[in-house]
Amino acid sequence: MKRYSLSLRLGGVLLGLMCSAAQAESLTLTQTLAAAERYSAELSANRNEAQALDAMADSARQLPDPKLKFGIENVPVQGNNDRRLTREGMTMQRIGIMQQYVSAEKRDRKADTLLAEAQSVSAKSAVVRANLQRDTAQAWLDLALSQQALQTARALLAETERQQGAQRASVGAGNAAPDSVLAFRVGLSAMRDKLTLAERDVHLAQTRLAQLTGEDVSAVSGELPRYQRLPADEKTLEQGIAQHPDIIAAASMANSAKARSAESAIAAIPDVEVEVWYGRRAEGYEDMAGVMFTVDLPLFQSHRQDKDHAADVSRTMQANDQLALAERDHAAQLHSLIAEYNAAQTLWMRQRDEVLPLVRQRATLLAAQYRSGQSDLSGLLEARRNVLDSELAANQAEKEMAQKWAAIRWLIPQELR
Repeated sequence: MKRYSLSLRLGGVLLGLMCSAAQAESLTLTQTLAAAERYSAELSANRNEAQALDAMADSARQLPDPKLKFGIENVPVQGNNDRRLTREGMTMQRIGIMQQYVSAEKRDRKADTLLAEAQSVSAKSAVVRANLQRDTAQAWLDLALSQQALQTARALLAETERQQGAQRASVGAGNAAPDSVLAFRVGLSAMRDKLTLAERDVHLAQTRLAQLTGEDVSAVSGELPRYQRLPADEKTLEQGIAQHPDIIAAASMANSAKARSAESAIAAIPDVEVEVWYGRRAEGYEDMAGVMFTVDLPLFQSHRQDKDHAADVSRTMQANDQLALAERDHAAQLHSLIAEYNAAQTLWMRQRDEVLPLVRQRATLLAAQYRSGQSDLSGLLEARRNVLDSELAANQAEKEMAQKWAAIRWLIPQELR
């Protein structure tokens, strides 16, 4: 029995470990972007709102539902026939049907307004999608480059820690000052601080990806995108501003305002209500029937409908101004992003091609001198710390370049393949 219970416990532990391993995933950039779109509640909400407006547009083209009217008319409230339903010839039980007739033009324009609003919501959905793809790609690249920095920090720290025994031996043999051990430990602690910060960056990137995708993305897989150069030349990027989702959304808002203006322009067309009724009177009195028409009378159009239309025209002009403003803002944003990318690229290339080779060469030279007894371990330790600092600085510059590249690359939402 005890063996059976122990087997169950071990099986449960193994199952838990397998589930944890299955939950922690390594995803490519495309897989991560797809997961973020599936997980986004904001995208889902926009799609549902657009579908609701489309359904409302279909409904707006129909006539209102007919109304059933019934009741009792002309009941005496005074005299000998007070509250009697069969004594007075005018008292009757009445039933009828009323239908309101709204002109087809008014119904069509209302439907057009709703369709324009649906297109506006869809355009906003593209804005949400572009921002989501940008944020997800930036988090994915951040994780990829942070893991590279972590591997570099671990390798340099492990290489330095292997020298700790040699340093102590040098002190014991009298070849190094006793305080050099303390200096070595201080330097080693500083390198461990760098490692801790690198581990923190990895955890932060993983947390950000979990927030965006709803999945435990432990690592990245697949090739990194070519962020070492712009996604396209500057002229092509400038031409693409017109396709930016913010611009399309602003244009959709202008179209929606224009549709509302067209709807209010014919608001004075009167609606007509038609009622057909039948009245049943008491015994000895003839039943009666009738038809009634109700027509709107827009007698004060200049004070009501014209004012509403003028307000809608002003809103249309406002939407057009906002469209022009959005185009200017995004042109400035693009130029700023390109300038920031070019600066980040220059800093990264300088760090990679100039600084890193020099500090690595110095560390190699000091390592050779240390092996030949021409330098002490403290100088070598300092050189390795400089290598680590330069490696992390180059990694940070690469991160900055990748972040700006992603911001430019996903100004417009991309279809996933």
